[in-house]
Amino acid sequence: MTSNHFLVKQKNLRPPHALLDEDEHHHLSVVLRWVPGQKVWLMDEGGGTYRAEVEEIGRRQTRLLLLEKRAAAASLLRLILAQSLIRPKNMDLVIQKATELGAEEIIPVRSARSVARLGGENAGKLGRWRKIAAEASKQSRRPNIPLIREPQPLLTFLQARPGDRRFILCEEGGVRLREILNPGPGQPEVPVGSTMVVLVGPEGGWTREEQGKALGEGFEPVSLGRCVLRAETAALAALAAISVFWGA
Repeated sequence: MTSNHFLVKQKNLRPPHALLDEDEHHHLSVVLRWVPGQKVWLMDEGGGTYRAEVEEIGRRQTRLLLLEKRAAAASLLRLILAQSLIRPKNMDLVIQKATELGAEEIIPVRSARSVARLGGENAGKLGRWRKIAAEASKQSRRPNIPLIREPQPLLTFLQARPGDRRFILCEEGGVRLREILNPGPGQPEVPVGSTMVVLVGPEGGWTREEQGKALGEGFEPVSLGRCVLRAETAALAALAAISVFWGA
């Protein structure tokens, strides 16, 4: 599907003009073969959205005239996904789809049973994930690109105690997520502007010690039902449910 949305670097915003370079310039000029006079939408790293007109297409850059800036709408819920490191292909999928589902921050976590571990030759993965998130933001036309954090040990993440509500997905026990998201009459709902954290384990699941530490730091055990889901499926199922019920 042809898109008229492009990512612009904040350093290339020079009102009343903006510049597209590298991949975005190539996509506009070579892939889509756009011409001067056509209108596009630009998105920057900070969530700014701009309506612009193509002015000049050069060999290395496209120059655009900024016509309008639109402020990003306030989010009803700030959603953070903490995903234990899983196989690279599956981690890429989680980054992409979590972005489309509204996660504002994604934190890769090292746990005892993580199969994939970053370091050395794998250090470039972080840059790859950030690029995947940027492309997914453009494709889904969301106003901001989620922050992809440096991978960190599980204990470090737990001790930071982020968020107003903190959930850990568990294979056994825990409250059904649907019961939390769709409370009965008189039950409290999530306050507007709250931050919710969803912590998802690796392919091998959490150890008892890890789960116990999470509960000790205030995480609520949550179940997605009787079926045992793959790590990447569980993460996306939880985010999708939260987005539907609480408008992330």
